[in-house]
Amino acid sequence: MSIARGTTAFYDAWAVSGQEAPRSALSRHFESAFAPGARVLDVGCGKGRDVVALLDMGFDAWGVEPNDAMRAHALARDPRMRGRVEAAALPELDHPFGAGFDGVVCGAVLMHLTADALPASMAALAAVLRPQARILVALPEMLPALLADGRDADGRAFVNHAPERVQALLADFGFALLRCDDIPTPSTDTRWRVLLFGR
Repeated sequence: MSIARGTTAFYDAWAVSGQEAPRSALSRHFESAFAPGARVLDVGCGKGRDVVALLDMGFDAWGVEPNDAMRAHALARDPRMRGRVEAAALPELDHPFGAGFDGVVCGAVLMHLTADALPASMAALAAVLRPQARILVALPEMLPALLADGRDADGRAFVNHAPERVQALLADFGFALLRCDDIPTPSTDTRWRVLLFGR
């Protein structure tokens, strides 16, 4: 797993002191996106709040997270997390937990991928899914003036990927865009969209 140093440093610190709401904005979409009891993989699960939310909602939830500190926090978050979170990152996702998932959640992850890594990453997501599956993505678009040399002000690797680009790449694997909604946010610096794909 090759993660940019600035990105790793940011999330090492975030694991210790970053403040998060108990539930993510993306979690409001879980019950409408996935069938009851679906087997769902959270790719880039961070501190594990979406995995816990999915479990609370009755889904068979699992997570992968490349940052050691974030993953440790996720595993300590809830007794149910034991054995449900492991190290992996796009685009080298492989087949975590035997794959065969009904759905994937990918929130606040794709912006850390280069444009060149995006096709292989979409292929990796498709590869862990069953034929009839859903992909739920939270995709940010930061003001270009706030990005320099592919990084944001916090030093994280950050690329604005157009929703149309993600849609076109997933179409190669039989996925169609089912829904695209804006996530309300007080920030005027970054626009967030939720994209739901299905096949």
